Amino acid sequence: MATILGNPEALVAEVIRRAQHRAAEMAEEARRRAAAILEDAKKESDSIRRQSEQVAERQVAAVVRRNSARAQLEALRRFITLREEPIKRVWRAAEERLRQLIHQPTYRDILKRCGLRAARELGASELVLAADPVGHRLLSKETLEQWSQEAGVQFRPAPEPATAWGGLLAASGRLRFDATFPTQLALAQTILRERVFQILSKEEH
Repeated sequence: MATILGNPEALVAEVIRRAQHRAAEMAEEARRRAAAILEDAKKESDSIRRQSEQVAERQVAAVVRRNSARAQLEALRRFITLREEPIKRVWRAAEERLRQLIHQPTYRDILKRCGLRAARELGASELVLAADPVGHRLLSKETLEQWSQEAGVQFRPAPEPATAWGGLLAASGRLRFDATFPTQLALAQTILRERVFQILSKEEH
């Protein structure tokens, strides 16, 4: 050191060397710190990216679920519309036709078929029949006697007409058979709906 102190050039060279060494140490430290900061930043970036991806995946999944639900709902609405429209048309046409039959000369024969069917369904020896006001006037004593002979069942008219339009109600004690047009139409509509459902289900597949 004394030699260096007595030699200005050597002193300058030593100072420069030490400065360079310190600068190298500081540069290495800075590099390490920069690397650490970059690594932390990368980890944070990766974490944020993963979180963003998870959020995005959840958002996409939610959108898919909503779209799927809407698609299923729309398909169900379409299916119901396709099923119900023809049923409504058939129902309206059938009801209109039946309402016209009430005022036709053949209405008595229709009531007769209803009465004979009620006798078969109930299996009773005596039946009380009630038709709509138009039909009830057709249930004369002579008519019911004729029907009774054909069916092997005693038919009697109810004291009052039925409130339903078309067809008739048959009763034997607590037994009842509803052969009115509205009830029979409702049963036919149920059968028709099931058939249309089967047809559309096959088309869907």
